[in-house]
Amino acid sequence: MLRTPLRAVWDIVGYPTETIFWPAQKQNVKKTVLFFIPGNPGLVEYYTPFLEAIYKNTSSLEIVGVSHKGHSVGYHEDIKQNTVYSLQDQIQHKIDCFDKLVNDNEKETEFIIIAHSIGSYISMELLRERPNHGIKRVICLFPTLREIAATPNGIQISRLVKYIPAGAFGFAGNLISYMAPPFRQALVGLITGQSGQGLQVTAHQLLHGPVLKNVITMAHQEMETVKGLDHDFYEKHLDKLIIYYSANDKWAPKDHHDYMKKHFPTLVDLHLCTKDIPHAFCLESEHVDYMANKVQSWIDSATA
Repeated sequence: MLRTPLRAVWDIVGYPTETIFWPAQKQNVKKTVLFFIPGNPGLVEYYTPFLEAIYKNTSSLEIVGVSHKGHSVGYHEDIKQNTVYSLQDQIQHKIDCFDKLVNDNEKETEFIIIAHSIGSYISMELLRERPNHGIKRVICLFPTLREIAATPNGIQISRLVKYIPAGAFGFAGNLISYMAPPFRQALVGLITGQSGQGLQVTAHQLLHGPVLKNVITMAHQEMETVKGLDHDFYEKHLDKLIIYYSANDKWAPKDHHDYMKKHFPTLVDLHLCTKDIPHAFCLESEHVDYMANKVQSWIDSATA
């Protein structure tokens, strides 16, 4: 039996990109590919249990997830350690990844984009640039689509990155990375309360100088870049959008849901979580299972 996910390194316009992949278990007449875009930190391994749970409930869906540029420590050995990527770089990278998927599949292939947090903003920019390339749905989970700097967490992060340079975080990451792995994992678990897959990713993949430097740089640019919505653009694509908020989310609070409800009354698939699932849903197995079932129901409707 095939063990999933499969892992590969894609060459995306010369950049080695960490990719996780679940092949379709059976082929329908029309193929559907689910393309997943992470939040920030943009290590796709955080979302492996979530995507695996979706995969177990489908037989005809192919799933592909990619990490952000500069957020995967394993491939920094072959590139310049000080390379820092902008938010626009990350957007272009996902467009390039999507182009590879389009080119590698038949013309009739349909795509469902699922994105988390800032990945939702990136997914909308992808839709803007590729509106006629078979994108059937864009599912935005806990999305930071507008005015991030004015959210409760955005205010705190803005203050932090204003006074502490990204290089300082990188230096701290380099120091932490020299710790013995078991000690580093135990320390991270004690400080963060994380366990399981999330703890493994944080302790061994996130806490490295180049990765932290890119994470903080991207966060800083999110605060400066993600402002008001392009209402005309959203109006054109409301039939493709599924947007899911949570009332206790301090990155995309309830007033963001209320804003969308007010300005886009015909947006059918606008949802407010009734379970108060946290923004970082991928770190807790019970939240992962709940969100996977929720997303699966939307996928089933989109592919029926």
